[in-house]
Amino acid sequence: MPGTLECVGDLTPVSSRERVATLDVLRGFALLGVLLANLYGLFSFRFAIHEPPDDRIADAAARWFMALVVRGRAQALLTFLFGFGFAVQLLRARDRGQPVLPIYLRRLLALFAIGWLHVVLLSWLDVTWGYALIGMFLLAFVRASDRTRLIAAAALTIIPAVIYAIPEVGPAVHALLFDQPRAAYVDQFAAAARSGDRIAILRAHVTLALLWTLGSNAVWYLPWMLARFLLGLVVGARRWFDRDGADHLAAFRTLLVAGALGTVIGWVPEALVVAHQFDPAGHGLAVAVAATLVSRLALLAQVAMYVAAVVLLMQRPGWRRALLVIAPVGRMPLTTYLMQSLICTSLFYGWGLAWSTPPPAACVGLGLAIFAVQIAFAHAWLRWFRFGPAEWLWRSIVYWRPQPMR
Repeated sequence: MPGTLECVGDLTPVSSRERVATLDVLRGFALLGVLLANLYGLFSFRFAIHEPPDDRIADAAARWFMALVVRGRAQALLTFLFGFGFAVQLLRARDRGQPVLPIYLRRLLALFAIGWLHVVLLSWLDVTWGYALIGMFLLAFVRASDRTRLIAAAALTIIPAVIYAIPEVGPAVHALLFDQPRAAYVDQFAAAARSGDRIAILRAHVTLALLWTLGSNAVWYLPWMLARFLLGLVVGARRWFDRDGADHLAAFRTLLVAGALGTVIGWVPEALVVAHQFDPAGHGLAVAVAATLVSRLALLAQVAMYVAAVVLLMQRPGWRRALLVIAPVGRMPLTTYLMQSLICTSLFYGWGLAWSTPPPAACVGLGLAIFAVQIAFAHAWLRWFRFGPAEWLWRSIVYWRPQPMR
């Protein structure tokens, strides 16, 4: 899963001594954010209903927290860490003069298959098959310079965002593959999931997985994903996380300040949008394009701020002990990710408890409670086993033999 360092050359997984604790903590926080975002907007069907205005301070605070702190940021962080993990594999193989393709492609194919099993059996909210798909393109940048990688990452972030901001582009791309508006597919999915009809749910899952990844979002989402991968490749090549980042503290301090400044700048237009005081599309193409660029770059700045803050706090013994509580979740991220789908669909789908959509504050509280359970599970599991069950399955497929678990 994202950011896991593994030895490619000798076809064996990384030993626990080689793990970077900071990366485990970062993955843990990214998975918490993904759970909160998915539970708040998608698992609970909030994206399929018209929610009335918040009439409680707690609900308003939760909505603002999700909009300005969590949504989009967690997935961007997870994508960056995933790219970093792939980068380390590719760079290690290159440095040892050993073939890259066989093991790397097996990892991607296995991840693609696990992702689609996730879609079919549990939830359309799967990113791993998309990661596997876009991971192929990293091979084109293995021997490129960091300058080339950064230029490509900037272009892949900015140009598709500008194109997608043109009002006619999204509907035109959507119409190439789908014959109904997005809202119609969302309504069909919600009805199927609420009913508990397994066959209807399977069809709805496949449709929404393709719609969100290859529909109109593909104009910006797939390039954006590759851009984050490339940033991970640059950081991996420069070994910024070696020794938990201790060798590059000056760079992380600079990143923290610059990221905080970019975050504050980006919050201004986003807050206006959340407060329904500003609609970029209603002020012409130039304003829409400018707002999109500010949003994309500010999101990247905020993720950089998160990363730098964790790295710097990990240098302080007291903070390090506190942050390491979350590390076991980051050591078994694929298991954690799949478990989130199992828990949340069991709560809200018709095949489970069929809960109605909770208020915003209750949704955030529920997400934190679920994640606390996952932390406890990860601590208990990793006392006895080297990998999470999903990580063990993935590695066993990749290395063509069962991996030792104890």
